[in-house]
Amino acid sequence: MNWENKLNLLFIITSDLNAIHSQKIIHRDLHSGNILQDNLHSAYIVDLGLSIQYLKQDRQIYGVLPYVDPKVLMGSQYTLASDVYSFGMIMWEILYGKSVSYNCDLSDNNFQIKVCYENLRPLVNDEAPRCYVDLMKRCWDQDPENRPTAQELCDIFREWQYDEKILSELNEYKVILENVGNSYIDIYGGASKIIPQTNSISISDSGLLDLDLLDLEI
Repeated sequence: MNWENKLNLLFIITSDLNAIHSQKIIHRDLHSGNILQDNLHSAYIVDLGLSIQYLKQDRQIYGVLPYVDPKVLMGSQYTLASDVYSFGMIMWEILYGKSVSYNCDLSDNNFQIKVCYENLRPLVNDEAPRCYVDLMKRCWDQDPENRPTAQELCDIFREWQYDEKILSELNEYKVILENVGNSYIDIYGGASKIIPQTNSISISDSGLLDLDLLDLEI
């Protein structure tokens, strides 16, 4: 999949997320497995079974662990910004063409502590397009107040589709990948070999997470 199509996909996903958020609904289980893609120009966010009305109290933690907002892991309520954190992980997957992965054991409580208190995030190589990486890192910022809204993301991806400077930067990265050589099958249609696959987690693990929040209080 070329970058023009990837940007269109990102625009469609954020448009759908913005529509959900405009109804004051938090998805709470946003990950690539809940993105239904009909074709290059059509995609939908599905599985709203765990969604919740904004400001409604619920102490349970839902979803797939690498996509869960660190603030939620530390005991805070889900917010609209929690979905944006999850979307940041989807951005990483679209960039590298594989499920989000970390260089550590996801089943270890230390993983949660590192995410919450040491700002652990998926690896990003130096050659990755800076404009894209900067936006992705804003999405998974530790402070929810620093994350963009779904509306802002939607506007950005709409503009990027017609910004020649942005497209040039993104396509330059595509050339770098081609020069390196590719071996991983891209879940969105391309391929990547920059970062090795390590400890990925199955999206079938989505649901209520059995986590002891007290263990994270340090």
